[in-house]
Amino acid sequence: MTRRISGAGPIALVTIGVVAAFLYANFLIDWVLSDFSGMGHIVSDLEAPGEPNAMLLRVTDVVTAVLVVSLLPWVRAGLRPGVWREIVVWGTVVFALGAAIAAFVPAPCGPGVVCDGAGQQMQINIHDGSSIASDTALYAGVAAAWFATRPTGPRWFHRSAWWVFWLGGVLASILFEFFNVTGDPSWAVGVSQRVHILFISAWIVCLGVFAATEGVGPGTKRVNWSPHRTP
Repeated sequence: MTRRISGAGPIALVTIGVVAAFLYANFLIDWVLSDFSGMGHIVSDLEAPGEPNAMLLRVTDVVTAVLVVSLLPWVRAGLRPGVWREIVVWGTVVFALGAAIAAFVPAPCGPGVVCDGAGQQMQINIHDGSSIASDTALYAGVAAAWFATRPTGPRWFHRSAWWVFWLGGVLASILFEFFNVTGDPSWAVGVSQRVHILFISAWIVCLGVFAATEGVGPGTKRVNWSPHRTP
């Protein structure tokens, strides 16, 4: 393993991760600004033109994307060379790009509004496709991080990847699709989506901490450390 011994400070990297994670869970901001209502709505609908906090939510999505990408030089340097490292990095890049595109091309209609125009349907397809690609790439990167750290650790990052992938990437996604189809209870689709989002936010924090503790950023020199095994 290698560790960062100079360059960007650990506190700065952790702070970037925490801020990015908070901004990605921007439904909390909307919840507070909306007098603690709207938790049952799909988050994309809250970013539709005309919704009271739409622009704020879309801007925070783009800022999140920029902050997450800024961590990647340190994340990449902290992982063992190989295909899994590249999937972690490029999966996260696609996550950020998809999130930014979804913010620039928002859902055309807010909660309870029917979108049936041809132009609106195309906008929905672009937005939903970008969101799905973003989430899928992120969780592919999470799985790759589990494989990349299986032989050498760090153990906390390896275990975090396992929990985030299965609970956030698999279970929460299945629940979201189930409640999106059944619509019963009506609030469950929004809540399950928010659980999914919170797991992504938790992973962003993990990336920030990993970058701060394991990364070797641009312009730094490497020092070899003895690898430790993980089960």
